[in-house]
Amino acid sequence: MIKIFVACHKPTYVLDNKLLYPIQVGAALAKERLPGMLPDDDGDNISSKNRIYCELTAQYWAWRNCEAEYYGFFHYRRYLSFAEAYEVDPRGKLRTKKNICPYIELDDIREDLSAYKLQESMMEEVIRNYDMITVLRERINVSVYKQYCQYHDSRPLDTVLHILNEKYPQYQKAVQTYMDSRDIYYMNMFIMKRSLYMEYASWLFDILETYERSEAFPQNEYEVNRLMGYLAERLFGVFYTYQREHGITCAELPYLKFYNTDLEQTSHTVGNIRVFQLKPTKLKIKIDMRKVNKMFPAGSKRRILLRNIFLR
Repeated sequence: MIKIFVACHKPTYVLDNKLLYPIQVGAALAKERLPGMLPDDDGDNISSKNRIYCELTAQYWAWRNCEAEYYGFFHYRRYLSFAEAYEVDPRGKLRTKKNICPYIELDDIREDLSAYKLQESMMEEVIRNYDMITVLRERINVSVYKQYCQYHDSRPLDTVLHILNEKYPQYQKAVQTYMDSRDIYYMNMFIMKRSLYMEYASWLFDILETYERSEAFPQNEYEVNRLMGYLAERLFGVFYTYQREHGITCAELPYLKFYNTDLEQTSHTVGNIRVFQLKPTKLKIKIDMRKVNKMFPAGSKRRILLRNIFLR
């Protein structure tokens, strides 16, 4: 059985698909249960830590409480597209010469999605061909390590990588390879065979829980907000690199980004306003990322040039 958990924190429209299992993340902190969704605070769970662990509370719950042949994780506003799976060779190269954008932006989840092959049978056909499927890599202008440091304090990542190298020394080469790479994997989105997911979850939560128990773990609420989610994104890339180099079959898929997944459909055009600080100054500017994404597609040379100008 294939189970793809869709992490939700509010009432959300989820596609009618037997492979998709909407799960309420942070249910232990919520005032009410979301109808039609699994709660992540049933059984062995870390639901109460959702503000720190983000969508990882769903991954922990699935690891500890759920039986499946394949485990997958989407976000309520982001699904993988199964229109084409880009295979990865043993050297980590994509078996394609196309310049592919990592994601596709759509106004509403209720749009005609037939082009993205989200029908159960089509999804299952792709999934069963691989040990692991994840998001399409995005090319950035700096290393994965430096990219993290552009947006976050470097100390948590340094500590977590130290823990990883100490506890799992066989991963040291993969740590160096991925942290030095300019191809990054965002979103904590993937689908894995059971044996691989059991290995991943045991590895990931061992590292993160070791960090959480350490004296280096921040005590300030602002500093820990979403911290484990950000760290897990980088740790996933290390795990993927290591497993890829050790012979797993894998493919990468673009993902769909929906701007409206509310239960009630709305007709207005939705933007995506983000606030950026222009370093080394303290000047902050608001940018509609949807417009930027159209002019400077993710992974494109134009996008890399833009990042070189504003993020060094």
